[in-house]
Amino acid sequence: GAATTELYTLSLPDALPISHILVSWGARRSLYNIAQACFEAGDEVIIPAPYWVSYPDMIRLADATPIVLQTEESTQYAIDPDALRASISPRTKAIILNRPCNPTGAIYTKKTLESIADIALQHNLLIISDEIYEKMLYDGIQHISIATLSPELLKNTIVVNGVSKAFSMTGWRIGYAAGPPEIISAMSIIQSQSTSNPTSISQKAATAALQGASDVYPAIVE
Repeated sequence: GAATTELYTLSLPDALPISHILVSWGARRSLYNIAQACFEAGDEVIIPAPYWVSYPDMIRLADATPIVLQTEESTQYAIDPDALRASISPRTKAIILNRPCNPTGAIYTKKTLESIADIALQHNLLIISDEIYEKMLYDGIQHISIATLSPELLKNTIVVNGVSKAFSMTGWRIGYAAGPPEIISAMSIIQSQSTSNPTSISQKAATAALQGASDVYPAIVE
């Protein structure tokens, strides 16, 4: 319990009850759990492009349909609100956000996040916020989690993170998701009947990193 409570604090400033949190063997497994718990045939999920290679296949494995939303280098890969609205249909269930982005490294300004949030709330879309690269920032830029913008967004967002990037602990396989308890509960059932829990020693190592290794960020980013 103590370990998983601490794992939430990397992305959001305020601790949530343990029912809002699930620790998995890597952020990839957390994302897979979300897809299996939330999507089914007929659902559509919006993915801004360029995107991490696994997102579309995870959606397809849940029998849902990925909808690619193109962005442009000329606008630093920002999501255009009008293009986002045009990509939404009655079948749209969610949007996946990844920033800083793999592969572009792009980030979203607070204004862009607020525009995405307004549209998502208007259409009752689930926001899947992959924040695994949140510490890989330059020039004094600060990370903003979309879930922190309002209480309404917190209720409609699943934040995914882990220790692979911020602490270079890829092989330890610790990722985690924080979100609405009913979704976290469904994800937990899926995980318990497939891979079960991540190893206890990896959880202990991740907790130690999160509690006492913040001084490693500058060297890793450099």
